[in-house]
Amino acid sequence: MLACLLKEHGGVVLENLPPPKVGLGDVLVRLKAAGICGTDLEKIHGGYGPGGILGHEVSGQIEQVGEEVRGFTKGDRVVPHHHVPCYGCHLCQRGDHTMCDSFKKTNFDPCGLAEYFRVPEYNVTRGAVTKLPDSVSFEEAALLEPTACCLRALNVARPHRGDSVLIAGLGPVGLTHIQLLRSIGTGPLFGSDVRKVRLDAAKSMGAQRTFNPAEEDVAKGVKAETGDGADFAIVSTGNPQALSQAVSAVRKGGKVLLFGAPPKGSTLPLAINTFFADQKSIITSYSCTEAEIRATLSLLTLRKIDLRPLITHRFQLKETLEALDFASSSAEAVKTMILV
Repeated sequence: MLACLLKEHGGVVLENLPPPKVGLGDVLVRLKAAGICGTDLEKIHGGYGPGGILGHEVSGQIEQVGEEVRGFTKGDRVVPHHHVPCYGCHLCQRGDHTMCDSFKKTNFDPCGLAEYFRVPEYNVTRGAVTKLPDSVSFEEAALLEPTACCLRALNVARPHRGDSVLIAGLGPVGLTHIQLLRSIGTGPLFGSDVRKVRLDAAKSMGAQRTFNPAEEDVAKGVKAETGDGADFAIVSTGNPQALSQAVSAVRKGGKVLLFGAPPKGSTLPLAINTFFADQKSIITSYSCTEAEIRATLSLLTLRKIDLRPLITHRFQLKETLEALDFASSSAEAVKTMILV
């Protein structure tokens, strides 16, 4: 089988490997669709340090189940989740599931960008394999995980109905945030990005106005539209400059949600006295749990959100190296999808 592996000391290779062996509580999934996430690209470029496992925005069909697995059978259409909490520790009991020490310790074997991958028993027994209705395509299902991350972030930050919102970074998750914000009834939405295709997509999805930070002062533009700044801002990119931009663009008492994962070692120059006096807040949110994945699947099944327009380019699994390079460098890409 083909699998795309990230080497510990840098570089990505597409290798032919035997399918993983399935333990008593494991599930083997045959990949159907996988989205390329910005974190995949950061891993390749060393933004998170050496090593890592690629591919977590995935959907597929069950190929084999372990002897002790119940409720699943070969051929089931599913979306599996790569990280799960223990649900028993102090952090989990307080609802901080994605901070659980066990959360990042499980993953797919050998990775999500593989023709077949094993979902370990630890994940399976904690509900990290979700069946899909026939009405949801594999491509849509591959976007459930990143959308669920957005949903969890908004549940953490709790923007109010009628809030004016700036979304800094209009990649797939930034555009997804626009859809979710519209579904909860926020006020005017503003977007910023340096890529024209993404600015155009934001307008088509409901952004009142968009800004290119390479050409204009975003904070000044937002304040011209709102009077005193946005009530709320979402930083959907790991670029630290976008966080500074968002902090400047919100009003006194405004909130900034840091959603995009900054590269390792990133810092933020901040005029703390002004930040303190203006009583602004920075909130962070990381990943999602099965609860948000199920909630997102419900929104998708009811057609309250439409993830299909996010997909702009498609590649076959054998073209994964080209797809990763394209997603990293193309000015036209929004969501790049790997299909099998």
